Amino acid sequence: MKSWPKQGTDLEKIETILTNCIEDIKSGRASLAECLDRYPSRRQELEPLLKVALNIHEPGPLQLDSSYKATAKAQLLRQIRAAKPKESRSSGSLHGFRLFPQPVWARVAVSAFLVVILLSMATAGTAYASQSSLPGDLLYPVKTSTEDVRLFFASDSSAKADLNIQFAHTRLVEMSKLADKNERKTELAVDGYRGNLNAALGQIRRISVASHLSGRLESALEDMQNQVVFCDEVIDAYPAYVGPVGEASTLAINEQLEFLGMLAQQDILRAAQINLDSMQNRLQRAQVAADGNHYETMQQALLQYQQFNGVGDQILQSAQTADDHSTEIEDMSLQALTGYLDILDALSEQVPLEYQDSVQAFRQETLQFQTQARYGHQNQGGSGQGASMQPLGSTGSSTSGLASLASQYQKGDANTGEQTPSTGIHPLSAGEGSAGSVDGTNYGTSAALGEAGSGGSTSTSGASFHKGEQKP
Repeated sequence: MKSWPKQGTDLEKIETILTNCIEDIKSGRASLAECLDRYPSRRQELEPLLKVALNIHEPGPLQLDSSYKATAKAQLLRQIRAAKPKESRSSGSLHGFRLFPQPVWARVAVSAFLVVILLSMATAGTAYASQSSLPGDLLYPVKTSTEDVRLFFASDSSAKADLNIQFAHTRLVEMSKLADKNERKTELAVDGYRGNLNAALGQIRRISVASHLSGRLESALEDMQNQVVFCDEVIDAYPAYVGPVGEASTLAINEQLEFLGMLAQQDILRAAQINLDSMQNRLQRAQVAADGNHYETMQQALLQYQQFNGVGDQILQSAQTADDHSTEIEDMSLQALTGYLDILDALSEQVPLEYQDSVQAFRQETLQFQTQARYGHQNQGGSGQGASMQPLGSTGSSTSGLASLASQYQKGDANTGEQTPSTGIHPLSAGEGSAGSVDGTNYGTSAALGEAGSGGSTSTSGASFHKGEQKP
């Protein structure tokens, strides 16, 4: 399981890097060149910021003797009395020298620029101090305003997406500092996190160059996986405050699903690999939670695993239909799923009786994914033959394939920013074709990204699961 990068890595947020470098340089612990060498990938962005910050000094005290003050005052009064009204210099001159007329928009632009410069000089210390502020603090708007300025000057959509993902991590750090102190402020941090994720997704969708998009998506998926792990760590540290932190984890998972759908259209093999890694990560999370008897946390991890399982099944079917890396995806899916089934079997034996049905439901979906992979693997000679055997939850056709996969995770309520899958794979809602409930938690078991088949139902310890029949 990956952990969030520690201080000193290239993924560290620029505000922290800048703060640390300024302190090290001013204290003599490091030179400017040494600080830049620590962060080679950030050098281009970091160097001008450091130079500006280091050149800002407090003005020294101005000492004037009393005789000078009296003389200056007398001269000023004489000039005021002798002054006559003069034509305004702003009516058509440049700096008062009348070199050429100045349009109104130019005067406004110059004035605005001077105001920005003066405000920047006057508030540099305030902006610096605001970086440690939290939602609800007096200086917090200054902090977010500096982020807006950096976004404004970002060179392109990819750079803006990168910044928004960095700022999303900043919101998670704020959330972690508030998780056990103030629930309202914690929710404000999560709302900000949602906004940064939505902005990052919108910017990535604007990237038109396919090669740039693929690389940006891979990087974003790695960042989002790190953020999911960060949420895991906060949940473990503050189990009594899991509500808003769990919401942030759900947002991060949904963002991953969005990016996976987009990457599958660019590089289906890489999307399949990353998705299998995400499945393993969530299963490991479930196993660790079960070992600590934290079964609600285990259930949440398994719900997230279910989402990735459904995406993986859809990616596989699309690859088989198009005969696009289908053999490679089948091979690595079979190898990985065998290990995942072993973990689910161990969980089923380990957890109390009231949780066994939910574990078995997730195991059943993994078996369906494995069946699809094995069937295609045994029929490698024909293009798309593997897709003729539809798993549970399939519509019988995967011709829409990757295009539908990328569009199935659409934004829902504009007020909340929640992403609502069109096929019932939301981690907190039941699937259309099957549903279950354990201790009041709904479980959707239609994870193949399609319409659920009809079938019977079983009920044990108050949990009901409707399982579709496999279609030949």
